[in-house]
Amino acid sequence: MGRFLMLALVMLALAVSPISGLAQTSDIVKQKSEAAFKEYVKAGNFLAGEARYNEAAESYRKAISMNPNSAEVYSLLGSALAQTGKDREAEEALRKAISLKPNFGEGYYHLGLFLKSKGKEREAEEAFRKAKQFQR
Repeated sequence: MGRFLMLALVMLALAVSPISGLAQTSDIVKQKSEAAFKEYVKAGNFLAGEARYNEAAESYRKAISMNPNSAEVYSLLGSALAQTGKDREAEEALRKAISLKPNFGEGYYHLGLFLKSKGKEREAEEAFRKAKQFQR
């Protein structure tokens, strides 16, 4: 009986240690992914600051591929696309931002700026009203 118990404990230890190793690997992958996401956003912001909007948009798209639920990055993407004249894509990205985060005041503000630039005054005013409502 003692041998059976010892064998069971050894098997349990062997079974648990790979799981522990996988958990550590998973944590490392998650940390690296988060770091890469932040770097893509940072690069996009730098490129947008240099008026290199096509490259900024590409960097924001890479960030979104890593975190498709980032309202903030969709808003940045929409603003960059608006600067390149890709109006349909810009509006889609800006609307996606506020659909992901309905209380995103900054997102409504950027949508309002875009709509106003396209002569959509009534829609722009509604976006600005919501931006003010949700500002922090």
